[in-house]
Amino acid sequence: MREKHRSRLLRSVVWSIGTALSFGLAHPAHAQLFTQYFPSDLPGYAPDMSSSVVQRQILENIHPGIMLGDFNFRPTMSQNEGYTTNILGQPNSGSAQIVTTGGIRANSMWGRDALGMSANVANTVNPELMQANTTTWSVSGGGSLALGEDSLTLGYSHSRQYLGATDLGNFGISYPVPYDTNDIRLGFTHNFGRFSITPSAVYDRFDFGQSSKGAIRNFSSLSHQLESALLTTRFEISKGNALISVMRATAAQFAPNAGGSLDDYADGAGFLGLDLRADSVIQYRALVGAETRQFTRVNSKGITTPTAELDIIWTPTPIDTITVTGRRGIFDPTSAFARNQVVSDIRIEADHELHQNLFIRGYAEAARTDSQSLSGDSPKRRQTQFRFGVIGTWMVNQYLTATLSYIHNSSYTKGGVPEVYDPLYGLTNRSTFTANTVTVGASFAL
Repeated sequence: MREKHRSRLLRSVVWSIGTALSFGLAHPAHAQLFTQYFPSDLPGYAPDMSSSVVQRQILENIHPGIMLGDFNFRPTMSQNEGYTTNILGQPNSGSAQIVTTGGIRANSMWGRDALGMSANVANTVNPELMQANTTTWSVSGGGSLALGEDSLTLGYSHSRQYLGATDLGNFGISYPVPYDTNDIRLGFTHNFGRFSITPSAVYDRFDFGQSSKGAIRNFSSLSHQLESALLTTRFEISKGNALISVMRATAAQFAPNAGGSLDDYADGAGFLGLDLRADSVIQYRALVGAETRQFTRVNSKGITTPTAELDIIWTPTPIDTITVTGRRGIFDPTSAFARNQVVSDIRIEADHELHQNLFIRGYAEAARTDSQSLSGDSPKRRQTQFRFGVIGTWMVNQYLTATLSYIHNSSYTKGGVPEVYDPLYGLTNRSTFTANTVTVGASFAL
């Protein structure tokens, strides 16, 4: 009976983590809004948190939580301290950083249906640059209802986030810019044996504010709402392996802004792919397709581009995992400069178990955004970032996990930048910055 309860608890935790990722509580590496153009809640695409050797150990040694009736509650908190050499993407903007987070997650322990919620808050203090302090939060809830062999899902999420100067594609930002998000999604999966079809609908709303310090800039012109309809099919070619297809249509409406234009657009995309998970040594999923975006309220050239997603998980030994992820697609505007951002990103990550409950993770990542300007006569802007990092994790016990990390980010931007004098390039319209971050932290399961 205890093993059965443990198995149900692990499935509940995985579902809860997957729900949080689907609802946008996880921050992507590059600066896009949380809407996922390749949704992680596609059938068969729920995050497999046990694939990495690190995540596998976390799930095997996870704190059991607190049972209240049919619900399992897992309160957590963490404290991280370190130093970042560049916060504002400009010289002399380094500071120590103190990040305090707290959260709670609750999940039902029912046999078929599921109900869950989570709430998180994170406060970042920069003692040498107090104007860049931020407090973010998020709350979400969702559930699934089994209808025979079919299922119905519904979720809602609200969050307060910030655009940061050193994130990919956030041009024209120095001090953090706040924005609020609201996300509602509804999906229904109908099974025909080995074939399933999932129609779903998503509503997103983004409300942007202004930077509170430095050169005050109002980013309310980025505020907009999105309505998306998706149709996903899955055909199981063998146990654990499937063919996937996705069709998506999106409409966006921007808030009116004085002296500006309404950048409303219609967007369509189609993808085909494979989801191969039967092999325990190497698993991968891939989607390839195309996306087009046309503006409906302004006389501006649209954009059509190939898009793709690739995820490979290779476990050559029981104590090693190598993960490769790649993305290319059109993302929502995250700066006053860009309304179309074609983002390409590839990341290689290696996890290794040094000793029981002691792990090391290393990664390298390259990302690029090509952004179309708001006015047709302005040049396009391209930004390229290279990142790498090393993270050590020590699972002291079920209640305490300690981490030590180093992260490097180098950024290069060309086009649409005011000309400045550079000692290496002379008078140039290119912009660069480098940031290094060292952090030590501890996470507690209460």
